[in-house]
Amino acid sequence: MACIAESGSGRSACRLLTALALALIGACTSGGDGSAASSVPVVTPSSAYSPFRYTSPAQRAAFEAYVACAAAQGVDYQGPFVDSTGKGIFFRLAPGESASHPGQEEVSRNCPQGIVGLFGTPIGQVHVASFERAATEFARCVGSHGQASFPLPVFQGTGPVATFWRLPFDWSSDRFTDAVGACVDLLRSYLFSD
Repeated sequence: MACIAESGSGRSACRLLTALALALIGACTSGGDGSAASSVPVVTPSSAYSPFRYTSPAQRAAFEAYVACAAAQGVDYQGPFVDSTGKGIFFRLAPGESASHPGQEEVSRNCPQGIVGLFGTPIGQVHVASFERAATEFARCVGSHGQASFPLPVFQGTGPVATFWRLPFDWSSDRFTDAVGACVDLLRSYLFSD
């Protein structure tokens, strides 16, 4: 039996279907009293992608703004989804979407909401001092790029991620989004540091 799939969900489905087919073949070809057929486990297929659980309305708004921005750039994404390990998140291309890698990189450059959302997603251990420093430098940068009323985060009493999401992100404003785009590398450096 051959099962070919290019996407992550397709590969998972192929593995599941192959395992089911092999189990059924083994059950049907075993001799004797037919007891092998009753020992085949019942497997209910499920989605390879778990739904993402938002930590705040501001995080949801950032990811929704990212998907909308990508669509405006001509790339349709779905997500976010939790990866199979439960320790990461990702967006996938919508069914039938065939965006090139350069097109997806263009979305990354023009839609800073995705990096903001990723920065505010606690995956693994949050390095508190580095996180707070990056968030503060980011807020200061946004303020210096035409958003003078954008406050600095005050990290007291709650976790750093919750404090970050209390900042007033206004994705409906192109000027605000442009200011974030000018400063988003400060968040990216935290996310992708060695």
